[in-house]
Amino acid sequence: MGNLLVIDWDFFFPTPAAGGPRSVHDHLLTWPVVEDEFHTEPIWEARYRDFHKAGIELPRVQGWSGFWNRFVFSAGAHMLYGDSNVWAGLLWPSDIGSLDGSWDSVHLFDAHHDAGYRNNHASFEAWKTSGDGIRCETWMLAHHWAGAELYVHFPAWRQSLDRPREEPLVPVTMTIDDGAVQKTIFDLVYVCRSGAWVPPWCDDSFTSFLRTCPLPAGMHANNRWMHPRPDPGRMAELKAGLYGKVGEVTDLRASSD
Repeated sequence: MGNLLVIDWDFFFPTPAAGGPRSVHDHLLTWPVVEDEFHTEPIWEARYRDFHKAGIELPRVQGWSGFWNRFVFSAGAHMLYGDSNVWAGLLWPSDIGSLDGSWDSVHLFDAHHDAGYRNNHASFEAWKTSGDGIRCETWMLAHHWAGAELYVHFPAWRQSLDRPREEPLVPVTMTIDDGAVQKTIFDLVYVCRSGAWVPPWCDDSFTSFLRTCPLPAGMHANNRWMHPRPDPGRMAELKAGLYGKVGEVTDLRASSD
């Protein structure tokens, strides 16, 4: 028994597709997402060039400073991190030495609820028999199956709970985060970088976010990644130079949060 806290880095990365503010540049922030190497690394160079061509600043994470002050942790609690939330579906009280097999509650701070989507499965029973297993968008179903209560805290920049195809497959308490201190005492924390959602120019902030966590930290044993990822702005500049277009790509990089 105990309580699991999961934080997805895209909680701090506003996008219109996830319910954030709309603008004339929405098309630059609405991209296909697949958790593979291409969508976590190489594709960001093309997206960098798109932002530069449109003449707008690179979108960045925001609001993460001081985030850890909102939580209370049990003695012996620790934090794990990785690139995909799929690993959160494989974390159990046994990972902290508890004798019981399931969590009392799982709290997710995320731009998405990860509790199954009806455009993929008609019901929880359909998911159980589908053979799809635990994925980044279904991992909370594993904890529901084991008996945990599920809570999703959407970011304040998300303007509404009413989003197309957002109904989860199982009961989930979903709220827009109000920034309050959490009353639940957490025994294990997992932080997801979400490299297919959040660009590499935010990796330095992600490193700082991990370092400011007051808990002992370590990478999930199954995680495979490069961190920080190659700087897509630097790669674009090098290629512009190689192709005789020095100065065509300017450096839009800047510190964030």
